[in-house]
Formats: sequence, C-alpha cells, structure tokens
Amino acid sequence: RLELSMDIIARVVDRLRADPDMSAWGGFGLAIQAYERRSHATIDYICDLARTSGMRLQVRLVKGAYWDGEIKRAQVAGWESYPVFTRKRHTDLSYIRGAQKMLAARDVITPMFATHNAATAAAILDLAGDNKRGFEFQRLYGMGAVLGHILRTEEDVPVTLYAPVGSYQDLLPYL
Repeated sequence: RLELSMDIIARVVDRLRADPDMSAWGGFGLAIQAYERRSHATIDYICDLARTSGMRLQVRLVKGAYWDGEIKRAQVAGWESYPVFTRKRHTDLSYIRGAQKMLAARDVITPMFATHNAATAAAILDLAGDNKRGFEFQRLYGMGAVLGHILRTEEDVPVTLYAPVGSYQDLLPYL
C-alpha cells in the first residue's frame, strides 16, 4: 500500500499547491514507520516531493506502531522475507538514521519525532546540534510527560501531544 499512499499524497500536494488559498498551508503531512525497511526511501521521496512542489510537509517519524501485525501478515501470506526489521536494534538505528535525514531537510519539511525515550530524544538533540529550530518532539498522551517537560523547558524544543483514535481492537497493538 505504500506506493498507492505516495501516489495519493503526491496528488493531494499538487491540488493544494494549485489552490491559491491552500498553497502556503503547512499542515499537510504523514507518519513514517521507522521499522519498515523502506522508511529511508520514503523519507527521501517525501523530501523530494516537498522540494519539487515547493510545499512544506509535516513528517512524523515513529519507531512503529503495528510491528506485530506486519510480521503476522507476512507469515500468513508466506512471504520469503518481512517488510519490517525483525530486531529492535535495527529499528532503533533506522529511526536515528531517518531523524538525521529529516533534520537535514528542515528547509522543506517539518520533522516531528514521536518518542517517549530519553536516549532517542538525546540522540536527536545531538544530531540537531546548535540548531534546535524547525522540528518538534511528540509524545503519546499518558506517556513521557516528564521528558516532554524537560525538552520544552530546558532544551526549548516544542513538544506536542498526540492521542490515537479508533476502536479497541485497532488501538490495542498500538498502545
């Protein structure tokens, strides 16, 4: 479904860009799951789309919310390999590398880093260096309040809250 999603996003960006009332709107964006093996190619595609269209996009990087479901789907389908990393350390590395790519593209995207992990937040701050502008952290409602407070007050980086919405069965793997 990734290719279809990227086609739809490209068409939406074209339509927004063509509408004089919407062309300067910076609120359109998407989430990228770092556990997906194609996450870096997706980041590159979205950054290129933002650059060529002239439309600023919001890009939310998450380690991955539905990893178990992706593994199960691949097993049931009998695929030879998984579309996701099967080791947490590979997902962690993918997340940091994705953050690095996104921070380098702050001229065309607004990076948003979903984490409640202090080590991950510290790594992103280190990657950002002295330029702690043009990105934000996001934390899941009910998690990471202390870290979020520290990031806002001591690092002067925006931290927003997000709350997934859906049925119990859809949200159980996420939460």
